[in-house]
Amino acid sequence: MGRDSRLLPRMGALFAMLILIAAACGGDDGGGGSNEAGGGGKEQVDLALSTGSVFAYGYLIADELGYYDDEGYDVQLQPTGGSSDVAQILAAKNAAAGMGVPGAMLPAIEQGSPLYPFFTYAYGEVFDVVAPAGSDITEIADLDGATIGISDLAGGETPLVKALLAEAGINPDTDVKLLEIGAAAPKVKLAFDRGDIDAYSTAKSDLAKIEAAGVEFTSIAPESLAELPAEGLLAQEDTKDDTDLLVALGRATAKGQLVAYTNFDGAVCVLKEAVPEEFADEEAGRASLESVIPITQAPKEGDEYQFGYLDAEGWNTYVGIFQQGDVIQEGIDMSQYVIDDLVDEINDFDQQAVIDEANELPTDC
Repeated sequence: MGRDSRLLPRMGALFAMLILIAAACGGDDGGGGSNEAGGGGKEQVDLALSTGSVFAYGYLIADELGYYDDEGYDVQLQPTGGSSDVAQILAAKNAAAGMGVPGAMLPAIEQGSPLYPFFTYAYGEVFDVVAPAGSDITEIADLDGATIGISDLAGGETPLVKALLAEAGINPDTDVKLLEIGAAAPKVKLAFDRGDIDAYSTAKSDLAKIEAAGVEFTSIAPESLAELPAEGLLAQEDTKDDTDLLVALGRATAKGQLVAYTNFDGAVCVLKEAVPEEFADEEAGRASLESVIPITQAPKEGDEYQFGYLDAEGWNTYVGIFQQGDVIQEGIDMSQYVIDDLVDEINDFDQQAVIDEANELPTDC
């Protein structure tokens, strides 16, 4: 037996010891999106976000102000390129939960990756379809033969646009052209000015920045989209029964939202720390946040907000839209997936205490 062969058992033992040491130190193997020990001995939890922009203000503020930590979890936010990315992460069980839109999550469910909505973050459709102000295009049905600019073909706006086109009798694969152009205001303006696109779709928060840069447009999306559960948190198979975790994620995020409802300027200062690049253009960053808060405004019961409300009916409405739009092929009964019994626990916190804390935040940043 050669010298290298005699060393193998010792090397194997040393390797095993190193693994044990790493585990004892709380090393992250990425499995399941959750680890036993994170910062300060708390369980580390990965939370995938569909965006790192101002749209995710509730999550970002909750993280910056320590609300997830207060709930007993070391939450690691993972911004991605869009809801489709989040769906893939959850399907692979590489995060405990994720933020996303039905247009990306329903195809994943149909393909055999069960995902479980448990908290509504946005209460009206987060994406919009717009045409230049004064255009002859005034509704989706006018888009036959058009070129539609898309901020991100992998984002949640793409399946929504395709579904709306199909609903209007337009084949999204043959009757129109979808052109990815990003969400930078100068590029969108140039595309409209040159006639490269006839309409455009992106998140409403992006549209606010573009509008602040001087681009005028009109929404042509159906008004019926305004009351659907447009975006929220979903659990994956391994975490759907972890009630403590799901409640903690929802409650902390709700507190982050409440801070922005209460003290807009204070929220801007917090977000400047969390995502400074979003406020490189101060006016655009503030306009983006101003546009997002109304569509993420939780309904009230009496004097208090009722955060996270959702039901299967709203999700089943999306099933119908996307089935008609050929985004999904089969009907899905979302009553098998929607977790709708955590709302009371999620809202079991002192809203006035959070409001008082929000009012103490500095606003002179």
